[in-house]
Amino acid sequence: MKPLTLLLLRHAEAEAPQPGLADMDRPLSIRGRTEALDAADCIAAAEPRIDAMLVSPALRTRETAIIVAAELEIADVFHYEPALYLGTPDALLEPLQRCAADTQTVLMVGHNPGLSALAQRFMGSKPRIELRPAGLCRIRFEQQSWRQIRPEAAVAFSVLR
Repeated sequence: MKPLTLLLLRHAEAEAPQPGLADMDRPLSIRGRTEALDAADCIAAAEPRIDAMLVSPALRTRETAIIVAAELEIADVFHYEPALYLGTPDALLEPLQRCAADTQTVLMVGHNPGLSALAQRFMGSKPRIELRPAGLCRIRFEQQSWRQIRPEAAVAFSVLR
């Protein structure tokens, strides 16, 4: 079995907050749609196959994931996870650790500050990381089970976008 791979993707740029519009309902901006396409290109160059997508239920995050999935021609791998909406790093780990045993590559689409904080945990004490809109990083693990995934188990970390 190959090592496990986690891709962390921050949602692309969203429209500015509007009076009367809930934060969960903010859509992507025009620039954000382009950023999501760019992120899809980076993913296509880095990973041949995505087995599962863990996605925050916020509109801007769902739109980012839909654009990426359409560009990569993948379907039926979405799992909307409420814990990913503004969750802490520990909350983000929980749905990841529930991934099926035959899942090798997971794309998690979420928000800052939680997503960058989780990336920082996996990266360790190296320079601080702050994922920008549509920022993308890849983390590899030698473990054979997502249940075993812990920050200290990461063996390779790279920022792709």
